[in-house]
Amino acid sequence: MSGLERVKIMSGPVFEGMSEHWVSVDGLRLRYLAGGSGPPLLLVHGIAGFSFSWRKNFADLVNHFRVFAPDLPGVGYSERSDKVDVSIPGMARTLFRFLDAVQINSAHIVGSSHGGAVVMEMAAQQPERIRSMVLVAPVNPYAEKYQGRIRFMSSSFGQLFMKLAPWMAVPLQRYAIGRMYGDRKKMPTGTAEGYCKPLRIAGTIPHLLRCFQTWPEDVRRLESKFSLLSNVPTLFIWGDQDGAVELKSGEKLREHFHDAQLIILPNTGHLPYEEAPEEFNRALISYLAARQARRPQPA
Repeated sequence: MSGLERVKIMSGPVFEGMSEHWVSVDGLRLRYLAGGSGPPLLLVHGIAGFSFSWRKNFADLVNHFRVFAPDLPGVGYSERSDKVDVSIPGMARTLFRFLDAVQINSAHIVGSSHGGAVVMEMAAQQPERIRSMVLVAPVNPYAEKYQGRIRFMSSSFGQLFMKLAPWMAVPLQRYAIGRMYGDRKKMPTGTAEGYCKPLRIAGTIPHLLRCFQTWPEDVRRLESKFSLLSNVPTLFIWGDQDGAVELKSGEKLREHFHDAQLIILPNTGHLPYEEAPEEFNRALISYLAARQARRPQPA
């Protein structure tokens, strides 16, 4: 059985208001969830996440937007291939081709962590296609904490840990993911199991290890591109207890944007859309509704 057949059989979870779809991008089958109606909204998950990351947000968002939540190549339930361009610029190009495939010319785009860096790269490549972007604790050139984790994951011990992590006991998985929360007691039931299941699909861990190899240099190069995306309307959302990408880096990052807002969620860590979904949804919907109201309407 091929890798593609294994992934197709292992369809992932689908959530309220969403339905499961498949599309071919650069010869790879990508899985995505879609639902709702209205202005298009693309949700870009973090490095080891997938559409599951937004499970607490879909029910609200589909009442306001046509929501698209892809599993990026190599993770979730999309196809694995060692031919994928895993660089941040490469992932940005893949997402534009995904938008082409689902016939979306421009969209509001949300990106979390590593996905936030990908969204900034998208805005640098084709700013005219970004109606606005919402960056949730995005990895950026001014952040330092995450760099130690990347060095660890790139070490021999870190690579061994990555290979074993999907098969660890659930309490250990919950502990590892809980470090992303301001209060790990807020972790929804089934979170660890949901994230770890697709990590067990053959080819996933090698894909992530390749991502870690290009990540540091890709992020450093982003700084030279800020002038290309500085006019894109932007909202930053950060948890004040973020232990992965420190809030102070966001305050410095914000200085490069001409039209940017920063919302800080109290007592919240690196995954505010999971840890404080109601507050996150309100902030996101309010901001995007205001942007949409200001958007010129066709004659």
